[in-house]
Amino acid sequence: MNLPLSKTSLRRQLRQARKSLHGYQRDRKQQRIQRFLAAMPQIRAARRIAAYMPFDGEPDLLPFMQRFERKIWLPMIRPDLHLDFRPAFTLTPNARLPINAHRNRFGILESQRLPILRSAHMDAILMPLVGFDRRGNRLGMGAGFYDRSLTGLRRPRPWLIGIAFDCQETGHLPADPWDVPLDYIVTNAGIIKTNRYRS
Repeated sequence: MNLPLSKTSLRRQLRQARKSLHGYQRDRKQQRIQRFLAAMPQIRAARRIAAYMPFDGEPDLLPFMQRFERKIWLPMIRPDLHLDFRPAFTLTPNARLPINAHRNRFGILESQRLPILRSAHMDAILMPLVGFDRRGNRLGMGAGFYDRSLTGLRRPRPWLIGIAFDCQETGHLPADPWDVPLDYIVTNAGIIKTNRYRS
């Protein structure tokens, strides 16, 4: 994209690009994302990995989550619109409503298992993206749940790892002061280490 676009325009274009992937093409890209992700030392060393249930065309990580099921935590939206995390419910494909799960107001599955932990207690947080650039700037769905929940985290903070298809990359993403940048982005094309990476 050569011309600067507003976040609203970018969000519309990149959501469409993400949702345009179907069938075998989508499956192959998701498999590559999962392989790259599973190979990361930050994931292998993590005790708690915050993942997500896919929504609106986001990459599906179910096989990866099943492989690391005992480490997987899922977000829940608090009344104040911050995120907390609960241990994952049983991750089985094609289950209409898994045990220990419910659908939130957006129709996304949330775990009802205990305990409930804050972002600071995660070792890695996998964040679905609408768009990203290589400096670690991310574009989400617009509700600000992750930015609100991650602002002010003290070091050592969780590794922030964006998950996206390569078609969601843009050259320069406008960033607001409250946006929390990523350490890595994992796409079907590979692992991108951003300049926010902590050595």
